[in-house]
Amino acid sequence: MNITLPEVTLRKRYQIALHAAGWLIFISWVFYFVYANRTLTFGKGLDILVGFLFHLLIFYFNWYVLIPQYLARNRILLYIAAVLATLLAVAIIQAPLDYYVFREYNPGLEALFMPERLLQYAMGGLVTVFISSALKVTGNFIRNERRNKELETQKLMAELAYLKSQVNPHFLFNTLNNIYSLAYKQHPETPDAIMKLSLLMRYMLYESNDTLVSLEKEVEHIKNFIDLQRLRLREGTSIKFNIEGDLSNKRIAPMLLMTLVENAFKHGLVSKNEIGIIMNLDVQDNSLTFNTINNTSSHKKREYGGIGLENLKRRLKLLYPNGHILKFQEKEGTFYATLKLYFRPNQK
Repeated sequence: MNITLPEVTLRKRYQIALHAAGWLIFISWVFYFVYANRTLTFGKGLDILVGFLFHLLIFYFNWYVLIPQYLARNRILLYIAAVLATLLAVAIIQAPLDYYVFREYNPGLEALFMPERLLQYAMGGLVTVFISSALKVTGNFIRNERRNKELETQKLMAELAYLKSQVNPHFLFNTLNNIYSLAYKQHPETPDAIMKLSLLMRYMLYESNDTLVSLEKEVEHIKNFIDLQRLRLREGTSIKFNIEGDLSNKRIAPMLLMTLVENAFKHGLVSKNEIGIIMNLDVQDNSLTFNTINNTSSHKKREYGGIGLENLKRRLKLLYPNGHILKFQEKEGTFYATLKLYFRPNQK
């Protein structure tokens, strides 16, 4: 996770301001609510300020030393022992200060270090330790959660980029092979095929790099691909692309539907059945359903684990973890693929 220096400085300043505001509220509460109806002498006021400084000492000693050294390393017993030792040391220092400097009470020297009096000082410090630990642990937990989410997001983005890098070359190799066949046969429509390929590559290299693309552009990309495929097919080959519903203002992850289209063309023209390739896109307000129907070889067992379909499954799992249904079925020489995507609020 890369954090620039200005961001670190800003975060540090925000933390300092937050701590200062918290302590200001605390000391104001002590002076106003505790001593609002009492006579506040100079000695007592000074006593409160010194006690406040002891609370500051306990708070930040626990914050910067005890928690990192013991609690953060799961040394629970050592942490408890260190806290008790700190509170006892502060109580031993604070008790004679109250007696010899402020003299607001006169317990007598014999009672100065009585366990009850030391416990009184220690209990006040214990509350400060509890608040310090609660804030520190909570802050660390929130930062760790944020860091883990950022790392997970970076990991997912890297994985998606890797999957895309596999999809695009796979598609490009197939298309170049088709154009090579046209050029080898000196087909008059070879220039048109090159132009179609240019449109396809522009979409893949520039527009499909976005996390989401408009459904209209994705469909236009599919139509260009179909037109390019028609150039290499024999006349009369049945290819149907039916669209129902309103495509406007809908956004999806790029190249998802395209994987099923390419798969249909790759495996759908291996037999002489007249079904050819049928693609249906049904767009609803909150979802879309895309299915392909194509021929399959009657003597070759169908496997659903090619690089294209495996990448599709993985990308769907990453991009639509709870918002997609993908099904495959083969029946009597016909292969059916169905993908249903549920739009999220920011994808419409």
